[in-house]
Amino acid sequence: MHAPETLLEILEGLDGAATVEEVVPGFPVIKIKTPQATAEIALHGAQVLGWQPEGAEPVLFTSLKAVFEEGTAIRGGIPICWPWFGAHPDDASMPSHGFARTRFWELTSAGMEGQDAVLVFKLPVTDETRAMFPHEFELTATIQVGMQLGVALKTRNLGEKSFRIGGALHTYFRVGDITRTQVDGVKGATFVDMLAGPDEQEMTEQLKIDGEIDVIYQSMSSLLLRDLSMHRAIFVDKFGSRSTVVWNPWKEKSKELKDLPNNAYKEFVCVEVANAGKDRPTVRPNMSHTLRATIGMRPLA
Repeated sequence: MHAPETLLEILEGLDGAATVEEVVPGFPVIKIKTPQATAEIALHGAQVLGWQPEGAEPVLFTSLKAVFEEGTAIRGGIPICWPWFGAHPDDASMPSHGFARTRFWELTSAGMEGQDAVLVFKLPVTDETRAMFPHEFELTATIQVGMQLGVALKTRNLGEKSFRIGGALHTYFRVGDITRTQVDGVKGATFVDMLAGPDEQEMTEQLKIDGEIDVIYQSMSSLLLRDLSMHRAIFVDKFGSRSTVVWNPWKEKSKELKDLPNNAYKEFVCVEVANAGKDRPTVRPNMSHTLRATIGMRPLA
């Protein structure tokens, strides 16, 4: 991880729009404040923890009981799942959702593009990561903070053999009331309900959430989250994504999650730009793959 002075030197490229605070000792979070928006980004996982456009309510949810500890996933914001989504496809002993979200990343550059702050992070390759993913790669995350929030995860194959990757930008969206929330953009898609089994089904209507949900939709469509309680619509444009995952643990499973207050399930829904299940792209030698989400918000018409 960076020495504090090195991190601050890189952040000078943001012209005073960034500060660094430790939420706990040894756990730095970059705080961005521009005329257009504020954001918080942890070096751990290169994870966006919060984003709030000027004049709007926060768009992302982070649990009040989130654990800030190296090697532990942070409950909330935008965890980066990589190089697989969910369970490892071949080895059940491997960590769920890969290892990118539970390691400290390095900030490699920071600068302004117009009024947007743009930060680029790189995942260090170690003996431990090589043991879990024995391929030559470079993984970067480019985060753009403005009136829209962009997160682009780029995988480069530096080796001589092709490899497959899965993953997701596992975004926790804050909502006023989960039961008054609708997700547009998955109607007509084939899906697998992870709570019901591996059989594929077809989504015949727009998605409303009234119980625990863990569904992988095979869809490349952009998404619209209608929050009737907060009177706003959140849009998610996708690139390099063949899957959309929607998740909420609901009441009973929330009680099993020690880093989530019992009733907090009412306040968020995860709508994830992903490559999950059988939708795992192949990255050929000297080539790259980019998974990108662009998030924006407007008042609900």
